[in-house]
Amino acid sequence: MFDGFDIEKELKRERDKKKKTPDALIHAVDSILEESAFKEQAILHTIRHNEPLPELPDEKHLDADMIFSEKEIKTQCIALRLKFLDSRHYKFDIPYEAILKIKHLNEVCGMDLCKFSILAPASEFGRDKKDNHSVLFAWTAQGHYYLVHAWGHKLKWHQKLRAFPLRNFETLFLTVSSIAFITTMSLPTRLITLDHEATYWCGYRIATFFHLLIFYSGVTAYLLVGFNRSFSGSVWKTEKEYD
Repeated sequence: MFDGFDIEKELKRERDKKKKTPDALIHAVDSILEESAFKEQAILHTIRHNEPLPELPDEKHLDADMIFSEKEIKTQCIALRLKFLDSRHYKFDIPYEAILKIKHLNEVCGMDLCKFSILAPASEFGRDKKDNHSVLFAWTAQGHYYLVHAWGHKLKWHQKLRAFPLRNFETLFLTVSSIAFITTMSLPTRLITLDHEATYWCGYRIATFFHLLIFYSGVTAYLLVGFNRSFSGSVWKTEKEYD
């Protein structure tokens, strides 16, 4: 129960959810449209930046079980509050095992892989390495990502719970509301009103809930601004730091 989170397993679990759905035809069409859109974006990128795109490996040469879409990776980034950045932002040494795997992939694909991204907690892209779970991906020609190697310690079992409030505005509001509700329900009636005839379930308790909700919301807004916190859904693929 408390073994922690393995990013590779979480990604595969996310992808397997889609495999169990009956809409296989819809997924196939989405895959074709996604591949077409990626090719158009690649052309647009070349035109705008006037630079040749590197040759990327075709997925037919790779293990399909290790290929993930950006949507699947984004889901895990938001759920576990992770970063998915270009490998050039990773300031520490890549494990030798990853180098060996890349050399093997180069032989299998008949080309040198040259576009990589890393999925890891924000701390792994900072100055002080904490040896948290990190995953190296290679880009594919179809716009997906091939999992090359994972290393570091597993994420703590409570990582999803800690990351939940800052996933997006909705999860933050739900968290603040839940705390206000629990606080309201735990207060004895004599602390929320001087009316000795008031029962536990009374209008005073409802008023207390809304007062606490407003107070906690104000404190939360202050902490977000004061500590420069951002929602995981908006910064999972940016260089903006968060803990």
